[in-house]
Amino acid sequence: MSSPIEAGLVSEAKEVFLQWLLKVKEPGDFTDFIIACGDLQWKVDRNVVCSHSDYFWKACQSGFKEGEMGSIVLKEENPEVIAKLVDYFYKFDYDDGNNDNQQQPIAHGSAPRKLAFNALMYVAGDKYDIGGLKLLAKAKFAAALVDGWNKEDLPEVIRFIYENTVSSDRELRECLVPTLIQHKQALRSDDAFRKVVGTVGEFAVDLIDAWTVPNHQGSQTSFLQCNYCLKLYPNTHTGVCQGSGYHCRSYEPTLRVVYTPP
Repeated sequence: MSSPIEAGLVSEAKEVFLQWLLKVKEPGDFTDFIIACGDLQWKVDRNVVCSHSDYFWKACQSGFKEGEMGSIVLKEENPEVIAKLVDYFYKFDYDDGNNDNQQQPIAHGSAPRKLAFNALMYVAGDKYDIGGLKLLAKAKFAAALVDGWNKEDLPEVIRFIYENTVSSDRELRECLVPTLIQHKQALRSDDAFRKVVGTVGEFAVDLIDAWTVPNHQGSQTSFLQCNYCLKLYPNTHTGVCQGSGYHCRSYEPTLRVVYTPP
């Protein structure tokens, strides 16, 4: 494990590099590729984009139309999602803070709220093979669940997740578990939530697993959760997180307690 001084130097070096990336992007002196979506275009550097994404790396190779033309058109995507994806290429981050008060549903061309928007970013990361973006979007999604979930948004978000991720991809699905347990009483009587349960079979199975945790009056269900990749473990887990995040195997997951109503 690195010493605090080494870790600080590495962090500082990363910050300098990120500032350099933004500096070379803005004038466009080195940009050699265009990403287009809707009426918007972004001039980007192939080396930067392809270092993040195997999808774009393949598209930029000679022999492919996009590589020869120096551009790619993402016709069916949400322009807001692609704008944030390009931000991630250069910042290793994106701002999800401008979507809190939007009322539109999850759909191409809409501007969804924070919880839904981070689900969209996760799916985009998966589609375009950007592993780091998936980890970041998952962390932001989990934070949005804790900080500002509401039962009006949740059914639609659940449907989107289960319809746009494969069964083996459990990342966002597992993030939902503490919320499903904590807000069981409010959700079980909600018509929109019940409709999702009745029409999304895989979610119904996961819900049964989540809600069959022993549930007594005023009980508390505790989990261990990695602070970096947010993977959940039983509270009997010992040792470090076994996730794939950069810091996961250096630290032990911390306890998270969820109140379970009767």
